[in-house]
Amino acid sequence: MVDNDIKKLLLSIKNEITIIESGNFDRALLNQVRSEYADLIELIKLFLISERDSYYGYFMMNMQIRADFHSNCIAGIKLGEFPPVLESNPLLLCKFKLKEILYIVCHEIDHIVFNHPVEMLKANPTSDEQIFYEFNLAADAAVNDRINHEIVSEKHVFLAPPKGVITSSVISKMFSIRSIRKMENYEYYFQLINKQDKQSNAGLPGNGAESIMREHVQESNQGDAKDKDSSKQEPNAEGEENVVTAANCDGNISDHNWGIGDDVEEVAASLKEFVNASVGMMNNETRGLMPGYFSSAVEQINKPPVLSWQAILKKYVGTITANKRHTRTRLNRRQPERFDLSGAMDDKVLKIVVAIDTSASVTDNMISQIFAEIFGILAKRKHDITVIECDAEVKRVYKAKTPRDIKNKVLGRGGTLFSPVIDYINADKYFRDSLLIYFTDGYGESEIPRPRTYRNIWVVIGDSRHLSLKEPYGVVLSL
Repeated sequence: MVDNDIKKLLLSIKNEITIIESGNFDRALLNQVRSEYADLIELIKLFLISERDSYYGYFMMNMQIRADFHSNCIAGIKLGEFPPVLESNPLLLCKFKLKEILYIVCHEIDHIVFNHPVEMLKANPTSDEQIFYEFNLAADAAVNDRINHEIVSEKHVFLAPPKGVITSSVISKMFSIRSIRKMENYEYYFQLINKQDKQSNAGLPGNGAESIMREHVQESNQGDAKDKDSSKQEPNAEGEENVVTAANCDGNISDHNWGIGDDVEEVAASLKEFVNASVGMMNNETRGLMPGYFSSAVEQINKPPVLSWQAILKKYVGTITANKRHTRTRLNRRQPERFDLSGAMDDKVLKIVVAIDTSASVTDNMISQIFAEIFGILAKRKHDITVIECDAEVKRVYKAKTPRDIKNKVLGRGGTLFSPVIDYINADKYFRDSLLIYFTDGYGESEIPRPRTYRNIWVVIGDSRHLSLKEPYGVVLSL
């Protein structure tokens, strides 16, 4: 039986980890763990495919395997390489029981299939630690609820949740949310957490939430660590430096080391290729065993984008006039022989006016998604965003530097007029070189003054043919 071979191999690794945690960082011993870990993963692939006929095995077949003893990450899938890399520290991962290890691996695969790395980039373009914390909780709850459901409904008894996994019930207790639905997507939990966090002004908790299994790893090591301080032991001359174990990492254990970079389109393309390659290896029977929400996630990844923000903003950012700033790194163009004079270079700041039709058809959820997308695209560029909320009149104008600046509840919800926004920006010369993006359901006036902005994009919620304007003075797209 394959699982018997896996258990024997895992037991051997556990015994070697105990020796390493005592301070023996012998290179030969580490190499032995590395070799046995590679064999363990190969047996897990075989077990999932041949004995359990599980679709998870096919995803593992399309990944490289890499052990990193210097990492404090239990496990993560790196999408910055192709094929993607399942990277983990065996000295941390193999502290768990076999069913828990399988759960952790499936957990990471689910994050990929549900497109969480891409959504993370969109939701947190500025790498804000608080947003990462909230997103991590939300994404974990979305994934773990589903895996726990599979254990019961799909009889996936080969999986068992490690102690401390984040679920919707855990989030409910953490943030005192009385009513919370199970098995929702990450956006649902993310918005609940964000709303509760803003109301309570809660910051990051002391430990953060990077590891869903940290408590378990620490507890499993307490018995061995009582009589020694292995974190202070130096590796011997033959060993490797900075080897991370549960005994010497001081609880600084993380997960979700996705290694994805910051290019949304590139990550999305890599993720799509990986998912399709994995699903393409399955036969019809195995594909049919995938839960409906899993199949839907695969289909969603392959849907063509309705609106390419990346292409639109990249097209316009190079054409909008940039201010000049003085710099010593360039010669003065008029007097290049004068090294004491500063030259000038473009200060590429993209001014964007985001106008929101706050009539009833544009929901708060839509607005959240719209801004997550905008900030994701502008993450690597200097930008200045002005938000204008308007129904039949301008209700609110404010600046937004990060997604957290966006107001959750828009003002208005009355009828729709476009001209108040146009009159507002036409009256201020500051907006002359701006890009105007107007989000609307389309139903409003038939005529407006010509906007004095540099470029204009009308984004219609639904069918772009519903835009009531005879002359929009810009591009009209559907969302």
